[in-house]
Amino acid sequence: MKNVKIKSKYVLIAVLCAIMIAFELIPICKQITFTSDVVYNRLICLLIPLVAGCAAVYMIAGECGLKLFQKPQYLWVLLPAMIIALDNFPWLAYFAGKMELIHTTLWHFVLFALYCLAVGFFEEVLFRGVFFSLLAGIFERTHRGFLYTYVLSSVVFGAVHLLNIFSGGAGAVLQAGYSMLTGGLFAFVMIKTKNILFPALIHAVYNFCGLLFTKEVGLGLGSILDLPTGIMMAVISVVVGAFVLYKVWKYPENERIELYNRLGVEDIKKE
Repeated sequence: MKNVKIKSKYVLIAVLCAIMIAFELIPICKQITFTSDVVYNRLICLLIPLVAGCAAVYMIAGECGLKLFQKPQYLWVLLPAMIIALDNFPWLAYFAGKMELIHTTLWHFVLFALYCLAVGFFEEVLFRGVFFSLLAGIFERTHRGFLYTYVLSSVVFGAVHLLNIFSGGAGAVLQAGYSMLTGGLFAFVMIKTKNILFPALIHAVYNFCGLLFTKEVGLGLGSILDLPTGIMMAVISVVVGAFVLYKVWKYPENERIELYNRLGVEDIKKE
């Protein structure tokens, strides 16, 4: 267990460095005018630190011995995951004319899509890659230890979003709640495909659908969430969520062993 503790210490330090690299650059970038277009400039200012963060977590993943960029498995899990991602788009509100796109050039969409991809890659490699591996190395290598890892990694992912309370107010509490649930979904995609790129893709689509009309980073305006849209999202989320939890509970032992091998975790019983 000594080696696990040593690894945990340095991995934690590396993770903290990655976070600082990614987000400490944001205030610096915001002071620079890259273009006269306000939306372009805002997205570029967000992209620069995210790209730096992506590079950092990719290097950390390599140092931790993660093998989550190899051939994926069980790609059928992308179907229920994509249903949730697309369900994050306010379809009913949009077709009711309660929102509209106001920035519609090709480069607006390209930069926004790159922003969503960068967030997805950064957070997935960090949480479903490095942090998940860290927890898997701490808990016992059993089905119970795997469940502890799955749940705690999702809870921490949601809790981290509470930091947005400094900029988003009380809405950050709600965001933390559904981030914990989506964290469980992204973790499900990772443990089944055993490839970090697929939860990153689902994460990016989820953010694209949910943030497209926001003023902060999106390209439109309007009422993001009305009652009919909220009901539809809730019903679909409950159905898919129940399916995901069932499959996680029944996660086969042979898959867990292979997953831990790709996570760089030795499959031995806790002493």
